[in-house]
Amino acid sequence: MQVRIIVATVGAALVAAVGAVAVAGPAAADPSPVTDYRTLAGVGSDTTQDVLNGLGEAITVGGQKAIASWDARGTATVKTKATGCELARPNGSSAGRTALRDSELPGSPTAGCVDFARSSSGTTNVPSGTGTWVPFAVDAVSFAINRNSDLPINMSVALLQNIYKCVISHIGGIPIQPLLLQAGSGTRQFWNGQMSITDQEIALGDYPCLVPASPTVPDGSGLPEVQEHDARVLEGHTDYLMPYSIAQHIAQGNSLAGVEDRRGPSELGRINTVSPYAAGTAPPNEVLNVNFPLRRTVYNIVPTADLNNSVIDQVFTGADSLICQRAALIQQYGFGVAADCGSVALRGNL
Repeated sequence: MQVRIIVATVGAALVAAVGAVAVAGPAAADPSPVTDYRTLAGVGSDTTQDVLNGLGEAITVGGQKAIASWDARGTATVKTKATGCELARPNGSSAGRTALRDSELPGSPTAGCVDFARSSSGTTNVPSGTGTWVPFAVDAVSFAINRNSDLPINMSVALLQNIYKCVISHIGGIPIQPLLLQAGSGTRQFWNGQMSITDQEIALGDYPCLVPASPTVPDGSGLPEVQEHDARVLEGHTDYLMPYSIAQHIAQGNSLAGVEDRRGPSELGRINTVSPYAAGTAPPNEVLNVNFPLRRTVYNIVPTADLNNSVIDQVFTGADSLICQRAALIQQYGFGVAADCGSVALRGNL
């Protein structure tokens, strides 16, 4: 590792947009075999796909595995039920929520095809909402940079905001290029909120260093939107900086079955001097610091009308739910257990 800058002085400047190609990864761990449909089919968030796969292998109802969770990445389509139910693979929290909403629409081509959606973002509470966001774990998000970069490994929230608002293009003379995650990502939504920027502002061109790549740009320039939690895009780029789920980073290093290691040359940073890892832990045996500044709750969304479904109730709802009883497994995948695990208080419209 090169010598890092600990205290940086910054100047105001704008960065030129750069071109790159995001690295695509293979499918990780859809239900195996793919004809093992089980009772509850779930899609959505990349952040929680691996822990839901683990829970799906561990949790049984009536002696049968109950959860079939389909990854955010992989084949173009997934088939979630034995009859019909072939749909475009939802990649991210927003796409998963949309798939669940479509599943609830009478007459929809995918009606009845999705039972829950994985979500790494919450919602505005609407007590009469058609969906219930059921919390089960705690995650936190930091920034990742190339471990060979000379960029500082500790940054303040204010500094990160100025980077993502394109106020700062260099730190101590070292160039820095912030990356955007793919559209529809819950982690993108969370991170952009923490950076005090919006997708609308980005689309309007308010932040010149975040201009998305577009085939309509003659020289092909523009910023790549990268798959969340895939830091292989950092290879050969010591100027890149991207948000990264700490839980995903930990899980990818734990050699868990079906979890693809996509960390590449990345190293997670400290924010406001706070380590992403719990005191006394460090790679390769790290544990999430649940007091990290940019922490969030992650959810499984179920239709509010289905809360009385016996399998959904057993698996998802209440502190005594089968998921909430699997604290050790949840922590193995890098998360902390949510204090309100299984609550049905948060509702919104799908």
